[in-house]
Amino acid sequence: MKSFYIGSLHIKLPIVQGGMGVGISLSGLASAVANEGGIGVISCAGIGLLYHQKPADFLKDCIWGLKEELRKARAKSNGLIGINIMAALTNFSDMVRTAIQENVDFLFVGAGLPLDLPSYLTPDSKTKLVPIVSSSRAAKIICEKWKTNYNYLPDAIVVEGPKAGGHLGFKKDQIEDENFALEHILPEVVQIMVQYKDHYWTLRSS
Repeated sequence: MKSFYIGSLHIKLPIVQGGMGVGISLSGLASAVANEGGIGVISCAGIGLLYHQKPADFLKDCIWGLKEELRKARAKSNGLIGINIMAALTNFSDMVRTAIQENVDFLFVGAGLPLDLPSYLTPDSKTKLVPIVSSSRAAKIICEKWKTNYNYLPDAIVVEGPKAGGHLGFKKDQIEDENFALEHILPEVVQIMVQYKDHYWTLRSS
């Protein structure tokens, strides 16, 4: 399998591990994937349930838990590590800020449209922003909002079809509908993203 780049980051093995919560995609799995050359991913969903402090404070526990899992992953691997965050989380902002402050390599964001995600970046941020979409329409909305409001475009896009599992924007009758199959959606998303190619490289070279 061919390696590829996302920005300046070299993914030697073209595998992005799924972010499975609660308590499945943690530092152990993520570091193992990263050590093989893929992108290891830690799910931050409900991570505070695994890290209890006294007095109990779920939001603070989530921040602490994410920092601890990133620390453990880096102790086990020098490879690429990402965080999977659902845009629908009530502590979405806390998780995004923490991940960026900890210099995580990638932020994979699904379960909603992260229209303000670039606003969390700082001038010295190195984190790559990767929204998860299930349609070309979602990809276009994100690109237009980011381009207009932040002069920023996604560093990559993850495309999920109706059989991917997780928090997807599909109805039950669309699961077996060929018009909504990944094989149908992916070329449409690629067609949208190609329109932004020149602007993307202009941004990255400036």
